[in-house]
Amino acid sequence: MVTTRGISLLGGSALMWLLGRTLGLPELFVVAAATAALVAIAFLWVRRSTATVSARRLVATTRLVAGAATEVGLAVRNDAWLPASLLLLEDRCDHALRPDAGGGQPPRFVVAGLKPGRTAAMHYMLSGDSRGRYTVGPLSLRTRDPFRLAERVRAYPLTHDVVVYPRVEPLGDGLTRGNHHGSEASDNKRMFSSGDEFYTLREYVRGDELRQVHWPSTAHRNKLMVRQLEAPWKPEAVLFCDTRAGAHRGAGPDSTLEKALSVTASVLCHLADRRYELRLATEADARPPDASPWQALLDRLAELAPSRVESLAPALSRLRGAEAGGLLAAVLAPPSGSGPVAGHADVRALLATGRRFSGRLAVVVAASTTGTNPRGAELAGILSASGWQATVIGPRDSLTAAWPELLAGRRRRPTGMVRR
Repeated sequence: MVTTRGISLLGGSALMWLLGRTLGLPELFVVAAATAALVAIAFLWVRRSTATVSARRLVATTRLVAGAATEVGLAVRNDAWLPASLLLLEDRCDHALRPDAGGGQPPRFVVAGLKPGRTAAMHYMLSGDSRGRYTVGPLSLRTRDPFRLAERVRAYPLTHDVVVYPRVEPLGDGLTRGNHHGSEASDNKRMFSSGDEFYTLREYVRGDELRQVHWPSTAHRNKLMVRQLEAPWKPEAVLFCDTRAGAHRGAGPDSTLEKALSVTASVLCHLADRRYELRLATEADARPPDASPWQALLDRLAELAPSRVESLAPALSRLRGAEAGGLLAAVLAPPSGSGPVAGHADVRALLATGRRFSGRLAVVVAASTTGTNPRGAELAGILSASGWQATVIGPRDSLTAAWPELLAGRRRRPTGMVRR
């Protein structure tokens, strides 16, 4: 497109042409024609410059933990046989990713005189402080002629999604009691036609693999005998995260909701490192959760929004009706209301659901204007008395510090509180 300067120059060219016609001066005709030709050449120049420039983006990692950074690389190449003029690049990205260039503005770069067949490389850093899914791109390329009479903006529709996970705190090497070997069902021997460890010998049946035939026993008993192997049983865990908007307090990174999601992500990564089969449930789920890879569960935590559900009891009831037996790790807000905590419907449902699991762990994330939260501490005490490993923490407390005490069965008092 023609810039303001180019439009002004075209207007002057038209005016000189009128004056030349009125006054009969051929010199003005020449100046008017030369001026118009200059603008036309500038317009064609910028179109040719951008048409032959290719661009690509490379993101070092598209998955970040809150507070971490990633490098983004840009490369533009001139595929023409003539040099490209001044190029101005702008890569759009969400302001929440905090690019290191431009003081929070989209990263911008200037490439001067890109020669034919040459590539210019640039890079910048992105850091995410808030969980979520963000889009990087599209990339726009702006070029102008040397006289700034015309410019063209070309958009490259290449984009990348960057997912920022909740903050993950490193936890110790301890394991919660009652689930070292996985679920209760895993304590029983489970035999299959193939597995990892020898369990017993049995008579051959149609469909068994011939490579499992135990020939010494076959010769001794005069009938085909095969090795029966025990297949390993993977430990299982269900993570339940309370995301009710009405139950949590505060806003932003210091809210109890964000702390609850951070605690859930930390426990999830801790169990994933120990090769647990993981399920993630919230009060907003319409059915019991299925086992999913830990990366998919972290993606879900990154995008979880507060729900408008008022009670945990229906979701806990659905969870109780599903197949259980392993570890239940619940991250909860204190019970609402002012009545007795022990008689609250959510607490009764939680205790009933916990009986279906061999391991039970709970972290109550509480906040108060006075620095204490009796309902959160009372809930942790009730759970501890019922065989849970439970503790209560505040939004600014460290789960890393609380983890050994949690596994040891000692409750710690919250120190980091936020106002309602």
